[in-house]
Amino acid sequence: MDKNILKTILAAKEVFIPLIFTKKQINAMERYSQGKKLSNTQRKSLYTSIKKKVEALSIFPRGQESKEWFFYGVQEMLPERIDKAVAILKEFVEKDRKVFLAGSFLFSKTFNDVDIFVIRERGYREHWEGERHIVCLTEKKLGQPLFQSASLIAVSNFNIPRTMKKRAPKLSEVMSTYHEAVIEHMQKEKKPEAMRRLAFDYHLFCKDTLISPKELGMEILRVTLYDAGRMVKELCHQLFSKTYLYVALHEYIKTLENSMKAIQPHGHLEIYKKTYEELIYGKPKTKAAIS
Repeated sequence: MDKNILKTILAAKEVFIPLIFTKKQINAMERYSQGKKLSNTQRKSLYTSIKKKVEALSIFPRGQESKEWFFYGVQEMLPERIDKAVAILKEFVEKDRKVFLAGSFLFSKTFNDVDIFVIRERGYREHWEGERHIVCLTEKKLGQPLFQSASLIAVSNFNIPRTMKKRAPKLSEVMSTYHEAVIEHMQKEKKPEAMRRLAFDYHLFCKDTLISPKELGMEILRVTLYDAGRMVKELCHQLFSKTYLYVALHEYIKTLENSMKAIQPHGHLEIYKKTYEELIYGKPKTKAAIS
């Protein structure tokens, strides 16, 4: 454990309590720095959560360079990726150019590409240079939830503004995302993008929470078809009136019934039908009750 960092933390402990360290953790750190005997609980805390936090804080550049880089969600990053991220960003930094690096490269041992975001005055463009996924966007577009989420765990050369602008999806968009998510899950897709969109919108509009890419990835590993149905129902209730949902879905359920007669297998259609019946009726209805 870096004793210099530890000394700095204890010298300004009021700043770190309770946002980063609890009072009990600070007490354990003080006893450790003074060479005093620690209890079993303090020792366990010191070499698990406290050590990880101190190591994360130790990556912050010192001296003049500390003014050049901003770190967001540093406690979620893999320490060995921080210097690599800064080295990559230095290749993109030009005079007055704003850039930030985000994505699984920072927090996951396995990753597909390195996401680099370049802020420019107009237009949107993305391309790949080897493993580097370069996204060029305006500062206005940076306010979209998707990019705000990406920047929750990021390294940048500027202070990323938190001016998020939410746009509620249409019912047709919610339904399309749900349908794709169900098929992804049934086919055991390794990259369930639709399920990610559904969970992301659920947290954004139902929980009023901007979920980070890391949290979203962990949630998707556990999600079930039941969870997907629950999320889409809560999302629809949050975004649309009961009357609108009834009018829009009542006839659609009949369409699904007709499609089930012609399409085999139709397990996915049965799932849609059950979900939409529960959404507008409270429980699945028989054919006679729907007609």
